[in-house]
Amino acid sequence: MEFVFHITDYSDPALDAETAELLCRRLETRSREVMPAMWKVTDRLEAWATPTVKGRRRRYALQGAALIALGIFALVPGLMEPRVPSLILTGSLSILAGLLTIYGAKVKSPPEPPASCRREVAKLLAGLRAVDWSQASAEVRFDETGLSVSAGESREAVPYGDMTWIFETERLWLLVYSGEKVLLLQRKDLASGEAGEFLPCLQEKIRENHSSYKGEPT
Repeated sequence: MEFVFHITDYSDPALDAETAELLCRRLETRSREVMPAMWKVTDRLEAWATPTVKGRRRRYALQGAALIALGIFALVPGLMEPRVPSLILTGSLSILAGLLTIYGAKVKSPPEPPASCRREVAKLLAGLRAVDWSQASAEVRFDETGLSVSAGESREAVPYGDMTWIFETERLWLLVYSGEKVLLLQRKDLASGEAGEFLPCLQEKIRENHSSYKGEPT
């Protein structure tokens, strides 16, 4: 196995949100390691209180349909002579609420990353964006022995035994190693190796060296 990255600039604005997502996932994973009993209870409560996406949409659709039906039930008599303004208003509002409820089942905004994550993201990306990567000639290589990073005269080697977690988004991978060090790699910088094979290969190598590793919590 061999994966080679030639590091380029981190100027893409989309990296801010994805890096925040990665750091939040890392914080949750670390918290689960330290307090497994608390997370076990939390997961059970969330499973009980939070329906699945499919279940939530079905519930909202039923609630919306009920509100629309009630709205029509009030609106039709209100429009008949003699007209009753209160019934017209009540029926119209009920129909509007029903339509918004059904629409709300389809649109769900992702939660905002906590302030601590946003600060860490700003610090991490500011450091990466301050480097002129066109001059740094930085290369990151994964092979059977581990990870090697070279930039100019600088060299660093990290065995798989020092790696603890790997996380992925659409554009990025975040590797955690040697305690709390992180390496942020862009998919566009992968010069050798298949992108679809990188995460499974790294997870397998980490699993071989850490029997407790099970991948990301779901």
